[in-house]
Amino acid sequence: MHADQAEGLRRLLDRSALRVVSISAGSGTATATINLAGALAELGSDVLILDAHPATQGVTAALGLQPRFDLEDVIRRSCNLDEVIVRGPAGIRILPLARGASSLAQLPASEQQRLVDRCGRLGFPVDTLLVDAAPRGAGALAWRGSAAQEVIVIAGCGAAAITAAYASIKRLSNEPMRRDFRVLISDVASESEARTIFENVCAVARRYLRVTLHFMGHVPPDEKLRRAAQLRLPVVAAFPGAAAAGSFRHLAQAVSGWPRAEEEDSGFDDFMRRLIDSNGQRAAAA
Repeated sequence: MHADQAEGLRRLLDRSALRVVSISAGSGTATATINLAGALAELGSDVLILDAHPATQGVTAALGLQPRFDLEDVIRRSCNLDEVIVRGPAGIRILPLARGASSLAQLPASEQQRLVDRCGRLGFPVDTLLVDAAPRGAGALAWRGSAAQEVIVIAGCGAAAITAAYASIKRLSNEPMRRDFRVLISDVASESEARTIFENVCAVARRYLRVTLHFMGHVPPDEKLRRAAQLRLPVVAAFPGAAAAGSFRHLAQAVSGWPRAEEEDSGFDDFMRRLIDSNGQRAAAA
């Protein structure tokens, strides 16, 4: 009884301390999301991944998970929200979202409030939401620019990967309230090489998009990162001493130092409210 009361008090006090980070790129978001989540969990963070991709893509697919339910089942009252959330390896939890995208925009007000209320009564604490954001499309969830406090864009060393990262920044910069982006350079051997790529992207983005980019670091080429993916594990769990594991620990420490939302309406239920509003606005515009 005392343990339950203490946990309830902790969740009450932590309600306004939610950090929301969206991870975007042309490809490779699932790998970055899984490994960042694993490193954050290793630091003691309570992490929930929101997987906005179809069932055959994204985080759940990359981890080899086959969830029985997703957000659509909650909307249809087929199950509770806690039943939808999947436990992954290394302390990671995942909420599959994508199939509920079209339904969110059509929910009557009473059902919207029921879903929001349920998000405010999760059976476990969450201090960090990592959003594995799917590319914008007809069936994709719409994310208001202010829904995530921070956006991490993944850029690789090849021309195609750099172009995809720039395209992602350009698309997201059209959203209101979004003028700052964190850039992570993947698959480069040294920080100097990563900074050269970043500075090139930064110069073009500053000139044509009028946005501000922040260098977040780099992840080196590492065979153990690929092997960890084959094992369906974060690299920090599969190969703790790997170079890539060290990079993701460094990134996790940086994310842990970012400020959390200080507004009263900054819990997981408030995030769901903003998500519902965003999809309703897009449906109305269409």
